[in-house]
Amino acid sequence: MKTLLVFVSPDRLICILIFVAEYSFPYVKKRIRVVSKRTIELSPIEVAIDEMQTRVSELEEVVFTEPTDAKKLQLRLQGSVCVQVNAGPLAYASAFLDPVIVNTYPEDKVEELKDVYREFMKICYSALQVNSKIISPEQQQYQDVLRQNYKKLSSSLSTLFGESLWPHEETGSFKRNSTAVFSVISGTSHNSSTV
Repeated sequence: MKTLLVFVSPDRLICILIFVAEYSFPYVKKRIRVVSKRTIELSPIEVAIDEMQTRVSELEEVVFTEPTDAKKLQLRLQGSVCVQVNAGPLAYASAFLDPVIVNTYPEDKVEELKDVYREFMKICYSALQVNSKIISPEQQQYQDVLRQNYKKLSSSLSTLFGESLWPHEETGSFKRNSTAVFSVISGTSHNSSTV
């Protein structure tokens, strides 16, 4: 049985303590022997990556589950794209991907976070598409608001990334700039180009 404890250390690292007990909880005895203990430390950018990966997974679960749970989909979508509640996604992007400070973080972690954001925007777009198919006519205004907020979020992130995160109008697909792909493959600095 694993037990996780998460805390923030004084140097702003997130520490995760994993305890493995001899038996699973609840057990007949009040105390169970701890078999092993392990500590994992996450830097702030790794915490952002983890949080955004969790958001992507939660959205994927709702979008790809049949039949679609409309309320759950709309709650997840609203929590991801609406300005009032998307402080998390936009705050992480501003904190770690702003061109002024992006060089203070490890390049591989920055690229990993950007990739998670690309996936996040794709799944939000898919969620918007699914939602548009399941809403009733009286919810059309709500759908329009979600779509406008998605555009605002996309615009803000596109500015930080230096690339468009809005899907291609005709195909609905997301394209990456070929120069950016080359710079990632070649290992050259991609902060000045568009990724």
